[in-house]
Amino acid sequence: MKNYILLLSFLFSITVYGQQSKGNRTLAYQVDLAENGNYDSSLLYAIDACMESVHLFFTWNDLESDTGNFNQSFITGFLDLIDFYYPAYNLEVELQMATINTVSRTLPNGLDTVNFSDPLMISYFKRALDTVFSHLPNLKLSALTIGNETDVYWGIDSLQYVDYSIFIDSIRVYAKQKYFALHGEDLNIGVTLTHHSLVDPYLSNLCKIVNNKTDIVSTTYYPLESNFTMKPPSAVFTDFQELVTAYPDTNQPIYFAECGYSSSDVCNSSEALQAQFYENVFDAWDTYQSNIKYLTIFKTNDWSHAEVAALVPYYGISDTAFYEYLRTLGIRTYPGNGTNKLAYETIKCELNTRNWCATSCNQSTSMNNLNETNISIYPNPTSNELTIKSTTAVQTIQLMDVTGKVVLSSSEHSIQLTELISGTYFVTLFLSDGKIHQQKIVKL
Repeated sequence: MKNYILLLSFLFSITVYGQQSKGNRTLAYQVDLAENGNYDSSLLYAIDACMESVHLFFTWNDLESDTGNFNQSFITGFLDLIDFYYPAYNLEVELQMATINTVSRTLPNGLDTVNFSDPLMISYFKRALDTVFSHLPNLKLSALTIGNETDVYWGIDSLQYVDYSIFIDSIRVYAKQKYFALHGEDLNIGVTLTHHSLVDPYLSNLCKIVNNKTDIVSTTYYPLESNFTMKPPSAVFTDFQELVTAYPDTNQPIYFAECGYSSSDVCNSSEALQAQFYENVFDAWDTYQSNIKYLTIFKTNDWSHAEVAALVPYYGISDTAFYEYLRTLGIRTYPGNGTNKLAYETIKCELNTRNWCATSCNQSTSMNNLNETNISIYPNPTSNELTIKSTTAVQTIQLMDVTGKVVLSSSEHSIQLTELISGTYFVTLFLSDGKIHQQKIVKL
């Protein structure tokens, strides 16, 4: 009996190999409504999944429609509301104030043609900050990001990056001083740029012009192909590695303001692949936790068809895959009260394993039991050989380490692992029907 217990203990320790404790990392969510419109309910689902901070977004012209004309309904219905609501739940907020929102400048009327480096623009923005902070005396901020996916708007125009870097350099200290006067704490200031531009061979240098003036590297991350279908969940490992390689300085931590994955089959995805994506996110985050300190899961609930139909014209993209990509980013569904997708329970299982907070998960719907019944990868853990069986023809088998590096590629259904070091690996099967199956294995 004693030997049996020791064996169980050993296998358990192997199963969680490579998973790291929470440390000083922060998990956030964008909280969206299900059809029932109950925000409290959606918030509690995120809190049960270890939410410590909330991602909130508004544009400068939401606050100030014309220069000097502040929107009182926005102040009372948003700023004053969040100042008492989130502290009541002991939650912080990562507040995103967009001067540029992906494809357009979102400024008060009167500043439409003014450069960001212009003293007039800087002066008006400082006055806007005065208004924001005067209505947030109680709310603790995880960060203040000024601009959302601004690189999409700037493209390859280096002068616009330089112009905005002067703007950020001019208002960063002012914002930090205002916040310190309220809370006696430092405030991280960032500008949210897309992951694509941060690691792109040409655009990355332009992005650094702006990020050289910020406290954090703020980014949005969605592993998309050019046609708005999803890349395989395994892309996470390479993508995280590229980002950390571009920004290795741990004194300027990386914040994922948005991190999401569609579950729509139109986007070559599924609930299972979305769940696998988030499992990979936590594994990759473990590897790079010295650099990546904050991550927002985008988002709690799917958007409705009506919400997406209203969003699409803003981006000017009339594509079914883009529509479905936006609509199915939630880890819970939209209709009625909303129901948990596989990703929701998987995230909770990942958090539970790492003792992130006092949460539990339904193992029967987590990634531990998502493998299709027609696919078997065994034994797991294994020391020497891995066998793959599938009723659907397997075209290629890839084995990756936790950094995303492909360490083995084969078409054989029996793979020798004796040359690999012990650790966690990911087996990806590329099937003849176009689907992809991925599973974590442990090499003893």
